[in-house]
Amino acid sequence: MKGRVSRGGCFVMAWMPCLLAQVGGNTAQTVAALEQQVQRQLQDQKPQLAIPLLRQVVSLEPGNVNAQANLGVLLFFQGSYRDAIPPMRAALQLHPELSKIQALLGMAEKRTGSPQQAQQDLERAFPNLDDKKFQVEAGLELIELHVASAQLDRALALAARLQELAPQNPQILLTQYQISRQVMYQSLLGMMMVSPDSAEMRMIMGGELGRQGDRAAAIAQYREAIRLNPKLPGVHYELAELLRSSSDAASNAQADEEYRAAIGLNPYDILSWRRLGEIASAKGDFSAAEEHYKKALALQPKDSDAKTGLAIVFISTNRTTGAIHLLEDALKDDPANLVAHYRLSGLYRRAGRSADAEREMESFRHYQDLKDQLGKVFKQLAAPGNPK
Repeated sequence: MKGRVSRGGCFVMAWMPCLLAQVGGNTAQTVAALEQQVQRQLQDQKPQLAIPLLRQVVSLEPGNVNAQANLGVLLFFQGSYRDAIPPMRAALQLHPELSKIQALLGMAEKRTGSPQQAQQDLERAFPNLDDKKFQVEAGLELIELHVASAQLDRALALAARLQELAPQNPQILLTQYQISRQVMYQSLLGMMMVSPDSAEMRMIMGGELGRQGDRAAAIAQYREAIRLNPKLPGVHYELAELLRSSSDAASNAQADEEYRAAIGLNPYDILSWRRLGEIASAKGDFSAAEEHYKKALALQPKDSDAKTGLAIVFISTNRTTGAIHLLEDALKDDPANLVAHYRLSGLYRRAGRSADAEREMESFRHYQDLKDQLGKVFKQLAAPGNPK
């Protein structure tokens, strides 16, 4: 009888709802007795003894949704993935909206060599899962299928969705990192095959050399990219970044020119406007710095670094109240902004707000420690002989 669920209730309550129907005769009595035995075995934490009892139930009543689903769930968590598939499929045929069962079915299919069917079931189930932890688990399984079939764009989009669900989950962050690197190397390989001598290829090489710490070679690649295509988006900014951080004063002066060249090609280049603000502020030209920072903020009102830079201008021109408001807003946009924490701590202390000052200084120390740890990791990654 289709849709029949025993009066004894649902055994695996976390995985499916209890669906009520009627059945009569001796079969119903036998099924009820078997289900009571199943409940006892599960209460005693003996799922392996409940499985044969559920097999008897589904043989007597193939339309018993609970029994089919519970049998599939128990077999899945016992590691019998192939055996779990038929009863879970039967449960879904009887009750298609059982999203958790469909997700488990997809995982079982993935583990038994049916990736296409697994992807279909996980994709159908994923948006309907109401358990966040299980939704993340199902999403990670689906990402593995996307990556295995070279669907990196879909994998990256799903990883971003999971990151919204669980922002502090390290497994999701690692997955995003791994996929991003695969996308990067796939793009690099494609560029090498299609246009190895192009300005775009030179720009990619400049970025890679810069990350490896070979500043001179990176600058040479960016300059060659500009020679090949002076209007290549982003190339002037990337060159300026290397020149700005150089220990050579002449290179620092050239950085200003490159940032201006970037803005000349793209007046909406927020990052270049912000850098010009920093350069002007360092020279003591606070009027120009304020103008540059305000242009950056007009383009991106939540730019935490631009707000911090403008706050420093305000501090330098004795506008303390405005500086405090800017720094507080900057930290709302980016709680990890080191400079904002440090500067705000100093302003609070000058205003007699000792507790607030200590809180901000403690936050500064915390994020500084994290930055130092991350720096050590990057140095290890860049060390000669270290596999990339």
